[in-house]
Amino acid sequence: MIRSMTGFSRLPSTKEEKWSIEIRSVNHRFFEFVLKCPQTLGPLESKIRDLCQQWLRRGKVSMTIVCAENDEETAASLVLDEKAVEGYVEAARQLRKKFGFEENLGLRDLLTLPRVFTQQKKTEDPEKDWESLEKSLVKSLKALIKNREIEGRKLSADIESRIDAIQKAVKRVEKVCQGGSKRVQKKMEAKLAELLGDREIDKDRLAREVAFMAEKGDITEEIVRLRSHLDLFSARLGESGEVGRELDFLCQEINREANTMGSKSQFFEISTDVIFIKKELEKIREQVQNIE
Repeated sequence: MIRSMTGFSRLPSTKEEKWSIEIRSVNHRFFEFVLKCPQTLGPLESKIRDLCQQWLRRGKVSMTIVCAENDEETAASLVLDEKAVEGYVEAARQLRKKFGFEENLGLRDLLTLPRVFTQQKKTEDPEKDWESLEKSLVKSLKALIKNREIEGRKLSADIESRIDAIQKAVKRVEKVCQGGSKRVQKKMEAKLAELLGDREIDKDRLAREVAFMAEKGDITEEIVRLRSHLDLFSARLGESGEVGRELDFLCQEINREANTMGSKSQFFEISTDVIFIKKELEKIREQVQNIE
């Protein structure tokens, strides 16, 4: 099953789940990783990246990690700065003495002043968080993979329908080619009759010219190679793993054969179908860019 490189997953924090994790991925030629997380998780960044790359081989991945703390933990991390409070009280006393203010500095006033409380930095070893964080990361990555597989099925269905349309166009081209020599001969005979009038046509020379034109416009090899590329494309589309680059390469090969068929074409019907093939192929290439 193919996977799209575009996807999204969000693991919200709960009473049981300490971490809130959000992952977004978009198409990219290689693997590119961007992480936003608390500074305390900085030492774990390489581990987080390696784990992510084990699950996602290609794409630009943006991950945001938040450690959800409850109110008790937040309150416990606040430390009263007694020296700052003493400074504010002394400053208020001097102001009253010098300017005759009657108001006293109250608790409510102190709580609005800066630096009365400081937040104590945690000094815990981030490695202790790795076990719980790893489990949450795996959950998020699995959800993202599922999302990308769903998107991959949609891409696959669209591409398969376009490949089928191209196969039908190739059949029409092949049918036109089957009577190509006779059509070229009739066309040349009509043109020569118009030019020569009552004069006799050299049948041997006409036969040589027809053979030359038929050989020049023969696209049998291109049709065979095009069919082979289309069959291989369909086979790879049904496989799992990293097939995006190979599918992109096959698109280039199919386009090359279609261009050659168009340049050799002597019939309007073939030219029309070649244009149709190239139009569908361009849409397929746009879709393939999103496949892992």
